[in-house]
Amino acid sequence: MNRLLWPVCLAVVLLLPACAGQVDTPPPAVTPSAFPTATPTMPPPTPTAPAAGRPADGVAGFVPGEASLDFAQVLFVVATRQESGLWRFDVTVRHNDEGWDHYANAWQVVDLQGNVLAERVLAHPHDTEQPFTRSHRGVRIPADVQRVLVRARCNVHGFGGQSVLVDLGQNSGEGFEVRR
Repeated sequence: MNRLLWPVCLAVVLLLPACAGQVDTPPPAVTPSAFPTATPTMPPPTPTAPAAGRPADGVAGFVPGEASLDFAQVLFVVATRQESGLWRFDVTVRHNDEGWDHYANAWQVVDLQGNVLAERVLAHPHDTEQPFTRSHRGVRIPADVQRVLVRARCNVHGFGGQSVLVDLGQNSGEGFEVRR
């Protein structure tokens, strides 16, 4: 009997740290009409010269792409500044999860220089729960950072789906809400 329980106990011990500091919450109070209609982007957000016909708005380097559910799509972000000065991000993701072989496995908060400020690992597929919202709290945003990109990744295709650019100085914008 002990030999049968040992692998199960080991799996539990190895998976529990992956959930530390992360909170599963119900989706924020948004309606489907609140989901963004933004053009999907192809991160990473590295500063480059703006593409022809695109404004130099500090977000150069984002390349429009097709919204394919083979890539994980960020639909909506709620960023909440906590009393401690740290941030909580509630991120709604959509992906064509197909079990353990192909699923959205993380989302990140990235500054416009490409530095990852936070990553929320998604420890399992969400085949029957689409879209889904997961939270990450205790995110430290440097004082000089006004805008962040929230992007999602799948375990097969990586990044490349729709991302949401969040302006932390605004109350809301296309695909996001900021609470203070």
